[in-house]
Amino acid sequence: MAEYQYINIGYTKRTHGLKGEIKLVVEDRYLEDFLKNERIFVDVKGAKVPFFIEGVRGKGEMILKLEDVDSLDAAYGIQSREIFLREQDLVPLQDRELDIEEETLEYEYITGFLLVDKTAGEIGRIDEVIEMPQQEMAMLKYKGREILIPLNERLVTSVDEKAKKVFMDLPEGLLDM
Repeated sequence: MAEYQYINIGYTKRTHGLKGEIKLVVEDRYLEDFLKNERIFVDVKGAKVPFFIEGVRGKGEMILKLEDVDSLDAAYGIQSREIFLREQDLVPLQDRELDIEEETLEYEYITGFLLVDKTAGEIGRIDEVIEMPQQEMAMLKYKGREILIPLNERLVTSVDEKAKKVFMDLPEGLLDM
């Protein structure tokens, strides 16, 4: 069997409705690739499982309908998972039609990564990176509430892209607010 190179293009979020739809985030630079493919691969227990796309709707936060995922229970099985395309499924540069601006936020790529603090340990997965007037902030859930963590060179000690972890040295008391 041929070995494929898989490219992480985004991730699924929560289920949507009762008919097996699921919210999803696709990195801007892979949006055209995603829209021009009839299937995606979902990471299920380390294996890349192919799913055929039945439909996509919505702007910004997209809602995805996959073939054979027709119930809330079936959609639960693929929520909060990374999605991939095979390298050969990407649209060649010369054939691209969408003019995608490069990422404007420096830390946008760490969305979905696990935030680990030097003192407190694992804090949680970063749901979103947002731009505030002063700096970028990581939005995540911690102890049942949504919190914002500033992202800058002083606090981010390292990023392990392979393990999808962001290591930080957070100021004392930041998580207690």
